[in-house]
Amino acid sequence: MNKISTYTLDFLHGTQPFVIKELLEKYPDINIETKNNHSLTFTSEESDIETFRDLYSPSHIKDTNGKELSLSKRTWRKEYVPAGTDPSLAYIMCQIAGMDGNTILYDPFCGAGTIPISALLYFNIKKVICSDIGGTAIEKCKKNFESSKISQDKYLIFRSSIKDIKLNKQNIDRIITNLPFGIRVGTHEDNVKIYKALEEKTRSLLRTKGELILLTQEKKLIRDTFKKDFWIVESIARINEGGLLPEIFRIRKKH
Repeated sequence: MNKISTYTLDFLHGTQPFVIKELLEKYPDINIETKNNHSLTFTSEESDIETFRDLYSPSHIKDTNGKELSLSKRTWRKEYVPAGTDPSLAYIMCQIAGMDGNTILYDPFCGAGTIPISALLYFNIKKVICSDIGGTAIEKCKKNFESSKISQDKYLIFRSSIKDIKLNKQNIDRIITNLPFGIRVGTHEDNVKIYKALEEKTRSLLRTKGELILLTQEKKLIRDTFKKDFWIVESIARINEGGLLPEIFRIRKKH
């Protein structure tokens, strides 16, 4: 009889369903023993904790011998920006988006590129388009893409504000982005203008069955900006991230 090993997964508060989904998809033979808002334990016949390095939605994994691995650390992530996207959360946002090999993704607030790189590496989508108003962010994004070894024909990176974006109409399948919160970076007044510009641009850029997956602390502003007469707005998850409580929204056009 094979020896059974016990492991503990830690994850961001509010992401448990997505962690369980990934865990069971990749390791259907494991048995979940306990679970709460920020961790779970499971048993497996796999005796080497290194086996589980391909789990990208949790933050850490520990075994009963005291060995611990950081699962949210990405070897390609050499550069960072203030209020950047947590890599585990970037993976979960891509997971929610339901992408495939034909998906074209646009991240208009790409920062150092964590979301688009995650989409290409772990979800094998067709192409990503990345833009940001900050020149420093764009340079850091380019460096992380170089570090990731992703083929250059799979991505486009350029500097632009959202209101000045010029892309082909109805060419985008998914917009996935970490929006400005107006807390650590920017202000609420800035966000009112930024979110309005995003909504206006999205109307023409997104394909008919396209979706936005947005992370933001500005929950009321999202609902006020993406009005019910044109959009279907769903709150998918509330995350406890460093004391902040942002939500992940899925937004679709009404048909």
